[in-house]
Amino acid sequence: MKNKRSPTLMNAVMLRCLYCGQTSLLRKGSLLEFADGCAECNYKYEREVGYFSGASWMMTYTFSALIAMLAGAYMVWKHSDAGDLIVASIPALLGAISALLFIPWGRAFWMWFDHLLHPLTDADRLNQNN
Repeated sequence: MKNKRSPTLMNAVMLRCLYCGQTSLLRKGSLLEFADGCAECNYKYEREVGYFSGASWMMTYTFSALIAMLAGAYMVWKHSDAGDLIVASIPALLGAISALLFIPWGRAFWMWFDHLLHPLTDADRLNQNN
């Protein structure tokens, strides 16, 4: 399977198929779970078991930690008199919420970067009989 198209970052941002942009990466009715693959391009999203494990560590965790650190710096800078519990709780809460909200984009960016390094092959097909 020689795919002449390249994965685009804009499709990852929009949570669409990285190649055609026609189908959603998310399973219908789900806010966090990815579909099996793109019916239009005929390739599966999860190339191997545990494929998105790196996404949670390298993408989602990094993003949420950055949000929490920025919120913590802001709280210490502007609201240090609010009390230690509040100054610590708000950044922790923002970090946790941002981690949950960023899961789909972390996976999409992980997939985009992986496809830049490892282009599609026949093994990536949804239905390998085609």
